[in-house]
Amino acid sequence: MAYAQGVNEDSYIKLEGPDGALDPATPWQPLRLINNGLSQTFEELESDEKLPGRHTAESRRGAASVTGDLEAELTFGTFDMLLEAAFHGTWESDTLRTGSTRRSFAILKHNADIGRWLIYRGCEAGSVAIDCPLQGKIGVTFSMIGKKEEIYAFDSGAESLAEPTETVMMTTFEGDLLEGGTGLNHATALNINLDNGMEAIYRLFSRDPYDVKLGRINLSGSLSAYIEDDRLRAKYLGETKTPLVVTLTDGDNSYQISMTQAKLTTATEEGSGDDPIIQNYDFRAFNDPTLDTEITITRIAA
Repeated sequence: MAYAQGVNEDSYIKLEGPDGALDPATPWQPLRLINNGLSQTFEELESDEKLPGRHTAESRRGAASVTGDLEAELTFGTFDMLLEAAFHGTWESDTLRTGSTRRSFAILKHNADIGRWLIYRGCEAGSVAIDCPLQGKIGVTFSMIGKKEEIYAFDSGAESLAEPTETVMMTTFEGDLLEGGTGLNHATALNINLDNGMEAIYRLFSRDPYDVKLGRINLSGSLSAYIEDDRLRAKYLGETKTPLVVTLTDGDNSYQISMTQAKLTTATEEGSGDDPIIQNYDFRAFNDPTLDTEITITRIAA
């Protein structure tokens, strides 16, 4: 008997038009994911009614919500559409800045082994996180918020699936990190998180969300490094803003991420015995009035 296995689950994305309309002539774009965590959940409304014999009255279904993470290894050109949505900006001359342009998507989840298609409508990128671990693969996670999950009937006669990108994953064995214009060659980890403060809002007499509100831009992250000098500590103690620029690459293609107004906000140190002492900092990055953005990403193709 056939059953769904993760290895046979594929995901696709398409930009929605007005009122969630989908153009069948536009191919579905493959998403090269580690995990598609999108799902629809419902609140359970429990009754407070007192029944004889201490029995519990029947519960009812409450508000619906569609949320979940799209987790992936960062590959060049694969997620530019979602990066644009998470930044609420527009790629201009291969550079992306933060903005207020909203884009919603339909996302398909296909279990090829059992022939099931699910569609998630009205999906927006609430946040994006880029994780650069020591000696590892660079990860990217888009936390999505949507409006509805439905069973979908894929029409192979009217719809099509585009071919996936073929770029290889990026790792932390290549690239570089600059702090204050100077190489931070003793860094051990970097994480960047852009959160848009998005949240579903509801109305009377409907379980589905009325809309998704857009909040303020909150750009934060963490940085770890060996201790070679007091360079980072001095910036932390002085509340001094400093530019952070990281280049992520697959050896051919690159993304350069720049945060010109980063401030180190918390600090800890760890290490004992003959282990190297690691300095850990949380940071926040603020709007650069000259650039009118907290962060930029520039894509550099081979």
